[in-house]
Amino acid sequence: MGHWTPSSDYSDTSSKKTVYDKDGSGVPTQGRVRQIVKSNTQNPKGWEYYELEIAEVMEVFDSEDKLPKNENGDTIWGLLGCIKARPHQSEKDKIVAKLKIYEPLDMNMTKMPLRNEHVIVVKYLGRNYYLPVVPLLGSINANIVPGRSGIRDQKMIDDDFLYDFFEVNENFGNDDKVRRLLPREGDVTIEGRFGNTIRFGSAIVEGAHGDEPSTQDSPNILMRVGQLVDASLFGDENLKQELEDTNFKPAEENINSDGSSIWMTSDQKVNLDIEETNANDHSYMSSFHEDDQPNLGGKQITINSDRITFNTKRGKILGFSHDGIGFSTKKAFTVDADDGLNINSGGATTIDLKPGGISLITPGNSRLDLGEGGQEGGSDTIYLSSECPSFLSLDDKAHLESCKGANVHLDDCAGLYTHNGSYFKIGGSNDEAVIYVKGRDDVKEQHLVFGEELADLLDSICNSFVELGTTILDLNGIATGAGPSGPISSGPANQALITAWEGGVETIRARICNILTKVDV
Repeated sequence: MGHWTPSSDYSDTSSKKTVYDKDGSGVPTQGRVRQIVKSNTQNPKGWEYYELEIAEVMEVFDSEDKLPKNENGDTIWGLLGCIKARPHQSEKDKIVAKLKIYEPLDMNMTKMPLRNEHVIVVKYLGRNYYLPVVPLLGSINANIVPGRSGIRDQKMIDDDFLYDFFEVNENFGNDDKVRRLLPREGDVTIEGRFGNTIRFGSAIVEGAHGDEPSTQDSPNILMRVGQLVDASLFGDENLKQELEDTNFKPAEENINSDGSSIWMTSDQKVNLDIEETNANDHSYMSSFHEDDQPNLGGKQITINSDRITFNTKRGKILGFSHDGIGFSTKKAFTVDADDGLNINSGGATTIDLKPGGISLITPGNSRLDLGEGGQEGGSDTIYLSSECPSFLSLDDKAHLESCKGANVHLDDCAGLYTHNGSYFKIGGSNDEAVIYVKGRDDVKEQHLVFGEELADLLDSICNSFVELGTTILDLNGIATGAGPSGPISSGPANQALITAWEGGVETIRARICNILTKVDV
C-alpha cells in the first residue's frame, strides 16, 4: 500500500538548533507559525513514497473450505483466488485476523501464490489488489520465505512449508528439477511452476532446436508439459543431470524427452524420434509417403505424447489431406464401426497378409478367412463359413478362377447363388443331402440327379442294347400270317450291322465314365 519510508541513501548532517522566536518573548505571527511548521516537517529529501508495497502472503483462498462465509453462512465464491497478505512496512507485525483481503489485479491471467511467498500490493479506487509473486529465491517453482512481514505464532512456524498438495524440499520449496525456460531473442514465454511452458518465439537462433541456418521470418509456438521426464528413454540423461548439477541453469524444450508437446512451426526442423513407434515393415509409408518426417521443416504441427485421444460428443472427426494419409504402428490397427465400414478407392486396393491371415466376420458369425495358416506352416487357404442358410452371391461379371486341381468345397447347408436367383445348394443332414438347382422362373424348379446312380442306370441301358443285338441275331425268323419268315441271322449283311450297333453302344458306355466330376481331395 502507499507509504513513506526513510530514504536509504539520504542523511541530514545539519546540527543547527531550531529557534522558534529570536527574542524568546511575545506571540509569534502567522508567517512565523508557518515557518515553524515547515522547519519541523519531515524533510522530503530524506523520505521516499511507495505506491506499491511488497507483502507476505498469509492465507490463500484457493478452495471452498478456505473461503469466508457471509452472515447467512453461505460461501463467498467471489473471493476465490484472493489472498490475505501482510505488507512489510505499513502493516508489519499485524495479526492475520485483521489483515486486508487482496484480489488479483488481472482476472484473466492469475498466478496463485503460495503461503509465505511475497507479492506486490496496491490500492485503486478503494479496492485492494495483488500482483504476481516476487521471485525472492529466483525460482520458477517456488519462492517461499516465511517471516519477512513480522511476528508469527508457533502454529504459523509449525506450518512452514506444509501445504494441502504442494510439496517442497529443504530449499524453501525450490524444486531443483524444474528450471526456467531458456529465453531467446524476441521471445515471449509463459511458464508454470511444474515444468509447463508456452513459448511464442521463432527459429531465428541457429541450432536452437537442431535447426539449420536461421530463418528470420519463422514464428513458432512451442507448448510442453513435463520437463525432460522421459530423458532416459531418448539418451538425454546427461542433459538432465547437467541441469540438476548447475544452479539456475535454464532448460529448453525437447520434443522427445519432454512429457507431452505441441509444436506449431512455420519453417523449422522438428527432430522427432519415431524409432520406437514406427512399424518394423513400413514399406507403404516409404513408397507412398517417402517417409516424410517433421525434420524436413516447413509449416507443420507436431504432437508427441504417450497417448493422443480425439473424441467428439455430437459431431464428427474429419480428416483431409492433399498428399495422402499414412499410419504406422508396431501394434494392432483396429476400426470398430457400429453402422458399417465404407471404403472407396479410386485405384488398386492392396492388403498384404502376414502370418495369421485376415478374417471378415459378420454379426451372424459368417466369416471369410484368407491365408489361414500362411507362413506359419500350411498352404494358403480361403475359408467361407456361415450359419445356415449360407450362400455365395455372384453377379453376371463375377467368376471363380484357380489353378488346375482347385476345388470349391461346400459343407452342409452351403450354397452358391447368382444374381438372377439361380443357385446350387447342398442341404439336409450329413447322411442324406438334397442337391437341387433353382433355375429361372420360366423353367420353374429343376432337380439334380445323383451322379453314380445315373451312371449305373446308363450302363444298364447300354447292356440292354447289347443284349438286344445278340437276341436279334439269334432269332431264326419272325412269325407272320403266312408262316415264319426266313432266319434273321443268315447273311453277312445283318451280322455287320449288328456288330456296328454294338460298337456304338460301347462307345456310349465309355463316355459314361467321364460324366462324373473328379475331385482331388
